Amino acid sequence: MKKTAIVVDDEPDIVDIFSDLLGEREIDVIAKGYNGKEAINLWTLNKPDILFIDIMMPDGTGIHTIKKIRQKNKNAFIIAVTADDSAVTEEKLKDLNVNGIAHKPVDMDKIMEIVNAK
Repeated sequence: MKKTAIVVDDEPDIVDIFSDLLGEREIDVIAKGYNGKEAINLWTLNKPDILFIDIMMPDGTGIHTIKKIRQKNKNAFIIAVTADDSAVTEEKLKDLNVNGIAHKPVDMDKIMEIVNAK
């Protein structure tokens, strides 16, 4: 059975390309979002197997969004996809128990390792 996913990033081109790459790997992208507020709404409505979320976005950062989703479901499978490789951000994400962190530009093999660990 295919896994379902939501992809959220404030760059529409990144969302589309990443969604296509996931589709090639048998992950069904059921929704796309472009900010933190949309991410929360899409996750609540769709309950995907995986949420791929950027960290630096308008209308609710990825950190804020992950906190809100964790309040709703502490076991949600979340992969942070970010260009921010600072130790501070990495520590915040670990504190939020994200299932994986992928740095941009994304390495699809690494993404799939995280996904397959689910």
